[in-house]
Amino acid sequence: MIDFLLDLIYPPRCIFCEDIIPIEEERAICKNCKNIISFVKGKVCQKCGKLLEDDMSKDVCIDCIKNTQYYDKGLALFVYEGLVRDMIYRFKYGGHKEYAKYLGEFLSEKIRKERLEEKIDLIIPIPIHSNRRKKRGYNQCEELAKVISKKLNIPMNASVLIRKKETKPQSGLSFTQRKNNMKDAFELKNTFDIYHKNILLIDDIYTTGATINSCSKLLKKKNANEVYFLTLSIGRDFD
Repeated sequence: MIDFLLDLIYPPRCIFCEDIIPIEEERAICKNCKNIISFVKGKVCQKCGKLLEDDMSKDVCIDCIKNTQYYDKGLALFVYEGLVRDMIYRFKYGGHKEYAKYLGEFLSEKIRKERLEEKIDLIIPIPIHSNRRKKRGYNQCEELAKVISKKLNIPMNASVLIRKKETKPQSGLSFTQRKNNMKDAFELKNTFDIYHKNILLIDDIYTTGATINSCSKLLKKKNANEVYFLTLSIGRDFD
């Protein structure tokens, strides 16, 4: 009854188009957006999860062929474009921390669907620098990881991986610049927490994979077993 009354006073809105959602319908995403949002489905890279063209003969994207990836496998929920890109911007910079509740549920379902749940020992969100956290008020990746941890009953540790260097935003940088930007950007605290464990990294956007790869390399160096990642969004191999 309380939820019903709150919905009348503050009508729920679609997190993608921001239109009001009728009370009797599903929360977070309206019917129209559910039909037009670019979910990652079909042929994907078997390493990073990036969407491939259907007529490609290879099962691995160009980036993963050309570059060494230290993680074992990656998954993503949406293609990074249009309404998805706008939603993530509001989630990160617009103070819409509440999006994590719904997005975390979507990501949890993705993990179940891919049968990754039983393989994971520990969830680690990609950290942001303390200065950036103070400015935003929260780390969006940590908020997602909290929901996933609760939904799937998998431990989450947001303090074992630290961003010690305040890096430049990755958008607009070349592949080489992104890689150099992430060099020595992270450190691990209490490596016993990851020793011989299978780790799931949580991030919001995967483009070249420089951030995920830097963290994966460090985790493997400090004796993590397998490293997977799950992101809200990812680019296309043919963009």
